[in-house]
Amino acid sequence: MKSFSLDPAKLFEQAPCGLVATDDTGRILICNATFCKWLGYEAHELAQRRLQDLLTIGARIFHQTHWMPLLKLQGSVAEVKVDISHRDGTALPLIINAVRHVDDGFVWHELAAFIAKDRGKYEKELLIERKRAEQAQEGLVLAEMRLRLALTSGALYVWDIDPETRVPRYEDGAAMLLGHRTPRPVTAADMHAAMNPEERENEAKALAAALDVPGVPVNYLVRLDGIDGVRRVIDVFGASVFDANHVLTRFVGVMQDVTEQASQHAAAEDRAQFAEQMVGIVSHDLRNPLSTIKMAASLLARESGSDRQSRLIGHIDASTDRAKRLIGELLDFTQARVGKGISVTPTLIDLHGLIGRGLAELQLAFPGNPFIQKTSGTGHCHADADRLIQLLGNLTANAVTYGTPNAPIVIDTAITDASFSIAVRNEGSPIPALLQAKIFQPMTRGEGLDEGARSVGLGLYIVQQIARAHAGHVEVHSDLACGTTFTVTIPRHKAPALPV
Repeated sequence: MKSFSLDPAKLFEQAPCGLVATDDTGRILICNATFCKWLGYEAHELAQRRLQDLLTIGARIFHQTHWMPLLKLQGSVAEVKVDISHRDGTALPLIINAVRHVDDGFVWHELAAFIAKDRGKYEKELLIERKRAEQAQEGLVLAEMRLRLALTSGALYVWDIDPETRVPRYEDGAAMLLGHRTPRPVTAADMHAAMNPEERENEAKALAAALDVPGVPVNYLVRLDGIDGVRRVIDVFGASVFDANHVLTRFVGVMQDVTEQASQHAAAEDRAQFAEQMVGIVSHDLRNPLSTIKMAASLLARESGSDRQSRLIGHIDASTDRAKRLIGELLDFTQARVGKGISVTPTLIDLHGLIGRGLAELQLAFPGNPFIQKTSGTGHCHADADRLIQLLGNLTANAVTYGTPNAPIVIDTAITDASFSIAVRNEGSPIPALLQAKIFQPMTRGEGLDEGARSVGLGLYIVQQIARAHAGHVEVHSDLACGTTFTVTIPRHKAPALPV
């Protein structure tokens, strides 16, 4: 085997770090090739130069105020980071370890230098990330403060569930929901003790679904019997967080006392039900005497009498019919306003034929204005026939009342693949723009008629409600050139919308 020997001089020159020796003034006595290569100099160019003269301005100040005093005091310094100038003027970051020696009264310094580019880059990245972390922490504190303010202002109380034990946990403020005057620790047992067994069972079912199936939110009402004797209605919300393996990692929620809102809602429902019942009773009690009056008028009309008597009987009969229509409109209005909506029973109908027959009957009631029906499209439609006749009657009555006297009224019925429409057009003065914006609101009436000729203003509102009950809509277009047109458009086959 060939023998191998190390050359100390070669080890010095080619060491993986810069090696430098200076006197106590910083004058370079010797430096290795590695150090020279890093700085772009030859060895003879650095000989007798002061090391501090090669440093940047900031590093020179540090060398004078910290490096040299520490080296003299301690005898060594370690991991001193300085910037040294390359021959081309760029700054080279170095980490330097230095030891002070004294030999026979001669003071000299031994230095080992390492390039710190990567370390400097890493330190900068650390500083940037630290700053980002501090900013994120500040943002988290601010977000938590905002959340706490929102929870406090909304009287919301936070609760969560331990993912391991699946036992609910509550913040101290939740004690207020149990009738306590001040916050205090609350356990799941305390909450369950304030519920009745049925509500405890309902809560368990809701939580079981949310804790086992991702994406299932929790929202339920629970009634708590407080220690102060007050029963409170609590609205409970919650949501689960699962990891990539669908394992529950967190559950968090809020609770809110909605006792007052629930009480107001119940009172509103009671008032609406009472109003509906009262209107139903009054309407029923009014219809019976009106039917008697109409029947008596019909019997009197069969008997021979004077012309004056016949005219009076005719007025009685017409007024009775008008009173019945008003009662019907009031019933529909009440149903729409209390939340049930106007009821419809859709069947397959022949739209053109149905409207034609309805117009024939209406022409007898309004002989002064000729009705002209125009049709387009064929096929059956899905709608409530009686409600469409009611809708047609309201629109034609409106056209006769506010249109030009004795002028024709055009009724267009159109059928397409997706929908059908009924449009009633009359001549006359246009509806003012301000009135058009609210014309379908209840108790809204047109202008320019005396009080005796005006209705209570429910006809167009009921038209709109009938259209909505069929999942349709009504719109109006009115100007001096084309007159006024009300158009009702309804899906041809779509099931009616639920009452709103």
